[in-house]
Amino acid sequence: MRTLIVGAGVAGLTLAAGLAQQGRHTTVVERFPVASDGYALGLYPLGSCTLHGLGAYRELLARGLVLERYELADYRDRLLQVVDTSVLTGGLGPILMVGRSRLLEILERAAAGSDLRRQITVSSLEISDSEVGVRFTDGTDDRFDLVVACDGIASAVRQMVFGSASGFDSGWILWTWWTRADQLPSVAAREWWGRGWFLGAYPAPGRIMCAAGGPAAEWDVGGDGSVPGLLSDRLRPLIARVEWVGRAVTDASGAYSWRMRDVRARRWSDHRVVLCGDSAVAFLPTAGVGASSAMRLAAALADELSRADAQAVPLALERYEKRCRRIVERNQTDSRRLAHAMFVRNPALAWLRDQVVRRYPPERALANVVASAREPF
Repeated sequence: MRTLIVGAGVAGLTLAAGLAQQGRHTTVVERFPVASDGYALGLYPLGSCTLHGLGAYRELLARGLVLERYELADYRDRLLQVVDTSVLTGGLGPILMVGRSRLLEILERAAAGSDLRRQITVSSLEISDSEVGVRFTDGTDDRFDLVVACDGIASAVRQMVFGSASGFDSGWILWTWWTRADQLPSVAAREWWGRGWFLGAYPAPGRIMCAAGGPAAEWDVGGDGSVPGLLSDRLRPLIARVEWVGRAVTDASGAYSWRMRDVRARRWSDHRVVLCGDSAVAFLPTAGVGASSAMRLAAALADELSRADAQAVPLALERYEKRCRRIVERNQTDSRRLAHAMFVRNPALAWLRDQVVRRYPPERALANVVASAREPF
């Protein structure tokens, strides 16, 4: 089976590793020269369990950090909830925090034997019943039995084959950046849900990822604007109460901009082209389950392909979509519900939300995510 994977992100490299384990030769193309390290990833057992099958889980434990506690505070830094994260994983394993680039390094090693080509991607496709003709951006051509789009939320392959996709746009923007590791307890993630703003601090080995945001019209600096200046102004009330926030904001000059929107593709497969990871279902970061879902999707696709030859590819893709769509879209719905609670501007609604949050168990807010770790996938 001649397989092309478009995108060397979490889903693409997880799939390449799974196919390499089956002894299948795979070509992977990636338009960027190096992996972005703009943010940290939280991996639930839902996704990290796939590394057991790839022989890479011990390396993830060694290079990641076990998240033991989650703290939620209001705009005045008053604690609303302190959560033992084992409640969210049901004893299935820890939530692990890891820098995105470090996870990709682990997955790339697991995918050794794949033909990984960087700074190249697909410019056009010609799909027939028996194969897919591919033109690459370097002007070369090739033919494959299967093309897997793992090229993210703005997937070019999805647009070529399936057209535009639906999604939810919160209207907010998030800035993420790294700061020193000595600022917060290393085992606790902490979020502040403000009134028209949000701030989160998430530990990873040796450093802390910060994420701050608000309505895009007010939080997009544009041009050569100063991100530290913007954050200092928007977070001034919290900075006055939490000295650490002011120090962390000074490190935000190279912050990564992230529009708070998601995508849900209407169809995942067409003959011999299939969507995987964010190309199929892209998540808001609110539930922290996007990377885990991408890994689980890739593992499920690799499993279905293990029972198929080149002729049976369309049937394997049909089974993959039936197997995964309901669970992944249900988890995406959880993320959307959390976004409605987190991204609040009205002071009265924010006050009401805070009162509910004090009493609402997090395992109920993430009920589908928690349950999905125990479901066949």
